[in-house]
Amino acid sequence: MSEPLNPQPPAMQREVINEDELKRMMRKNDGFLKRNSHQAVTLALVAINVVVYLAEVLLSGLRLDISTQVLIDMGAMFPLYVTGPADLWRFVTPMFLHMDLMHLLFNMVALYSVGMVLERILGKAGFLALYFVGGITGNVASYAWGLFAEGGITVSAGASTSVFGLFVAVALLVVVARGNRRYLSAYSKGMLAVILVNVAYSLLVPGISISGHLGGAIGGAIGMFMIPSKNLRTPKPVCAVVAVLWVVGMAAAIWWGLNAIPTVAANLLAG
Repeated sequence: MSEPLNPQPPAMQREVINEDELKRMMRKNDGFLKRNSHQAVTLALVAINVVVYLAEVLLSGLRLDISTQVLIDMGAMFPLYVTGPADLWRFVTPMFLHMDLMHLLFNMVALYSVGMVLERILGKAGFLALYFVGGITGNVASYAWGLFAEGGITVSAGASTSVFGLFVAVALLVVVARGNRRYLSAYSKGMLAVILVNVAYSLLVPGISISGHLGGAIGGAIGMFMIPSKNLRTPKPVCAVVAVLWVVGMAAAIWWGLNAIPTVAANLLAG
């Protein structure tokens, strides 16, 4: 028999996608929360900040630029109002308050951007702890600096104390994270634009608490060495020591502030 002029290859089949790839493709049909379950804490923090801001707007008479009195009443950092243990809540509440819409948007975009990776690496509890460590450290710094250099009469608020801590944490991932260094390095570089925009906003917009941002950044660095995680290289004993030192440092700064309040108040009255 003669061969056909245009022989056809035998029928063949190929596995285009494997089971794991198919599962990933199917996830697009899941609900928003299910698809973003790996960053549930990030989304929850964003939601809380947005809801609190809406409450601020309502209390300010539907003004997007929140009144100073509303900020103080809702827990903004106002050093002269932190006079005893009953006022310690003011070191937490400022990280959920914002002064205007632009302030909120900048912080929430940054929080969402860094939360995508940090929450996966640190875990939900670890990421939440880092948010609070950065925020509390920033608010303590704002409190101490406010009493030392600003007469205790400045009002500060914003998630940026926590956000700057998260920025530093992203930068430190290349050093302290286990594996994926090439990816983490690329991610850190990709986040550079977001970080620079927020730094520029801090420097160029009047009334920004530089001490709060700097304190938050320091808190983020401390947090990366005190939060235990299987994805970080820091030994647990080191985490414990750093955690104790952080608590002692925060307590010392607050104690100094409480003792400085009478003198600062007397100077204001005399002036």
